[in-house]
Amino acid sequence: MISFIFVKSLSVSHFTFIAMLKILNNVSKITLILACGLILIYRINNVSNKEISWDVLGYYLYLPATFVYDQPMLNDYSWLKKINNEKDLTRPIYQVTLNDEGEPMYFFLMGMSFFYLPFFFAGHAIALLNGIPADGFSLPYQYALVLGGIFYTILGLFFLWKILRHFFSEGISALVIIIIVFATNYIHHLTLDNLGTVNVLFMLLSIIIWNTIRWHETFKNKHLIVVGMGIVMMGLVKPSEITAIIIFILWGVTSWKSIQEKLIKLYEKKAVILVTIGIGLVMALPQMIYWYLKTGSPIYDSYKNPGVGLDFFSPHIVKALFSYRKGWLLYTPVMIFSLIGFNFIYRYNKRIFFALFVYWILAFYIVVSWSEWWYGAAYSNRALITTYPILAISLGYFLSFILKRPKIYWIPIILIMCLLLCLNQFKWWQLRNYILDPYRTTKAYYWATFLKTSVSPEDTKLLMVERDSRGIYNFKNEEDYTKKVLNFEIFDGEVSENIMSESNGNQYYQLKNDQEYSIAFSYKFKELTSTDHVWLRASADLRYPVGFEGPLPSLVMTMEHNGKCYGYYAPELKIDSLDNGWNRIVFDYLTPDPVRTINDVFKCYIWKRGKIGFDIDNFKLEVFERTAK
Repeated sequence: MISFIFVKSLSVSHFTFIAMLKILNNVSKITLILACGLILIYRINNVSNKEISWDVLGYYLYLPATFVYDQPMLNDYSWLKKINNEKDLTRPIYQVTLNDEGEPMYFFLMGMSFFYLPFFFAGHAIALLNGIPADGFSLPYQYALVLGGIFYTILGLFFLWKILRHFFSEGISALVIIIIVFATNYIHHLTLDNLGTVNVLFMLLSIIIWNTIRWHETFKNKHLIVVGMGIVMMGLVKPSEITAIIIFILWGVTSWKSIQEKLIKLYEKKAVILVTIGIGLVMALPQMIYWYLKTGSPIYDSYKNPGVGLDFFSPHIVKALFSYRKGWLLYTPVMIFSLIGFNFIYRYNKRIFFALFVYWILAFYIVVSWSEWWYGAAYSNRALITTYPILAISLGYFLSFILKRPKIYWIPIILIMCLLLCLNQFKWWQLRNYILDPYRTTKAYYWATFLKTSVSPEDTKLLMVERDSRGIYNFKNEEDYTKKVLNFEIFDGEVSENIMSESNGNQYYQLKNDQEYSIAFSYKFKELTSTDHVWLRASADLRYPVGFEGPLPSLVMTMEHNGKCYGYYAPELKIDSLDNGWNRIVFDYLTPDPVRTINDVFKCYIWKRGKIGFDIDNFKLEVFERTAK
């Protein structure tokens, strides 16, 4: 009996040991499956009724415009205004821009719409078959797009896993997946925010890297074609991502000799390269045709917003890395180990170092050169998530190195990584519960709410200035600001044909019939403040002539960058009466976020709009600068 029990226990132990070996031999695959499962479950249980809103609305706009509202060229977007009024998807409708002739056109490129397309059709079919409004925005469309986003997330993780297993052991690959998914801002932007560009770009870059690896091993044509298609699609989603071609070009390059060898190999494949270029042109053709029909040029920059753009000579490197607003290494500190990992790639696999490092440096520089370097309501720096397949490799090399050291070295580092993972999860929870503000966090607010589960009214006073997305300026906390008056009378002492005098000696400014604009206040932003914003209050007395007709004038307040306006505000000057008396007008204005450069100019003037002139007096500009806390 005892021998039977002993043999039985040995048998159980043997099978347990075999089972453990199988788990260890597949730990990265199990980790991948669990990560994908958790992402799927969490995302499906967190679908909002405004999935198609803000930037996503702009990426998606091509589909309902073409297949629901018969407006593929977007010559008329009154249907979008109606939908937006009903569903409140965006404020204002910045997803539509104007060409040089003032005709409406899509603001964003159509790349993302290609990825939404099959899921849009699925949602459209479900809506039609079930009698649900087939308007492009009802729940079937939103759930279908969310499922599509999950599909691209899982596909991206699958190719990342293949890349990691190519370079690393099961254990290292599993660790890297855990860290990238759960210890960084990946967890937010590829779950709750998985309809944005970073999800698709992460997937495409992973596919490009994997097929670059395979081509350099096998030189099979299919891998070269997939690389080319992936690069074109990245460019159609986000034009700056065309730089991914650097990875393929520099892969395996370590010296001038290796460059020559690669050029020879590429020349041998010239027919396939030409085919790949041809496929890429066909993929880009719909976008180029649209641009040509709308603008007369097959290549066109639709990002017509002078307040936002690439400023290559004034990158926001320090802010993008360490700012309390969205600093990448402040909110995603575990990625410091990835940056250190580039050193170990250079030491142990120089054949891939230049391809990965040069691409990452260039991608990082482009990301931090964007004037809106915090990228909206993001968690940490969302734009850098695109580069995480690269950083996953460098993290793997770091872990491979450190885990071969004595325990006294690697145990503390692994514990730090575990702590940072827990911190990241808590911060993500704070973000989802509106404790960590996605727009307005300051140093004072960050530390006042650090590890807190609730926010007090005193804490909220530490946030950056609150902005109304509708462009409404409601200056509520004047007591927190100091006031200065730049000029009491804009025409004070000026000798001009516009200066008139009343019988009591009072002088006023007369805007004549043949003049469209009054004289203007004009100040560089740096002359107004050294902080990130100011409130400005413009006031004036207006007197209209008897029988005044036509459109009422507007008070214009705006910023100018290289002579082009942004943050434009021009309220109509409605008055109490049109008799021969003076009427007081007062309007507040908050400088835009961001003010692109400190040399951008603030201007304030009165725009006549009609044909009949009128009188202006006591035109004042008051500047309110926030008191330091």
